[in-house]
Amino acid sequence: MVTGGCGYLGRVLTRLLADEGYEVVALDNGLVPVVGVAPDAMRVTGDVRNPAEWEHLLADVDSVVHLAAIVGDPACAVDPELAWEVNYLGTIRVAQACRRYGVRTLVFASTCSNYGMTDDAEVDEGSPLNPRSEYARSKVMAEHHLLSLPAGTCSTTILRFATLHGLSPRMRFDLAINRMTADAVQRRAITVHDGRQWRPFLHVRDAARAVALVLTANERRPGVRVYNCGSGDQNFRLREIADLVVNAVPEAHTTVQGAVADTRNYRVNFDAVRRELSFHRAFGVRESIDEVVAALRSGQFDDIDAAQYSNYLIARSAARLAV
Repeated sequence: MVTGGCGYLGRVLTRLLADEGYEVVALDNGLVPVVGVAPDAMRVTGDVRNPAEWEHLLADVDSVVHLAAIVGDPACAVDPELAWEVNYLGTIRVAQACRRYGVRTLVFASTCSNYGMTDDAEVDEGSPLNPRSEYARSKVMAEHHLLSLPAGTCSTTILRFATLHGLSPRMRFDLAINRMTADAVQRRAITVHDGRQWRPFLHVRDAARAVALVLTANERRPGVRVYNCGSGDQNFRLREIADLVVNAVPEAHTTVQGAVADTRNYRVNFDAVRRELSFHRAFGVRESIDEVVAALRSGQFDDIDAAQYSNYLIARSAARLAV
């Protein structure tokens, strides 16, 4: 089962797992309309906060990949209470259900954003966490819950993903690389705030491959493990990303503004995931920029500002409907 199976990473992951021969159940709350999920995948509409809607399916499930969350600082800021319910309490509900039904493997999608604001030294899995937003704080607390559970038959892996990028059937243009590239192609202009901040980046297809590696490795690895998920050579300052985009879209220009509301700054070490899971990236920032440029220029996306491409706009629309 993949919770959040119709999301940005979920759509890519469900297809990969189906292609590798897994029988996949994609659980999703249906906030973003989609057509299909993956070949041979079962789509189930449900809310991770309400196990009665879906937990009976776990009787036939070996592994759960828990992606479902309100993702991103702006989206969580729309309704912080809801963000905590989904990201923290939803994780507790999923973990409890996995234990009740004897699920053997649980993979939890966390974030390198948990490191928050650091100096320019690399941080690893043992470094202090310094979350700067409701999104990161909810993920940190969800990690704490999973790490506090008594040993059992369910092997748990926490993946702190680098910032994702690249094409997905459920596209997002609110992610740094995707947004800069879209602005360069359609507006011929990129705006960077400060630009000296470090961020690690990971292609969405590589993120899906990392999950698949965990599912195989966890057959031999009981207990709870935490991995930063990404690649050391994909740590970039945001101004460097803008330069790479302009190299691919030479008609665009970059404007650097001094004020920055987002103070996060973290450069991440990924040695453990490479050493223990043999994870190596297949795609990089440059490949992602090229593929997004090609998709935009071919007319695949008309309105990069449409609500369906932004977690913040989706969250805001859902909040209005709930009033």
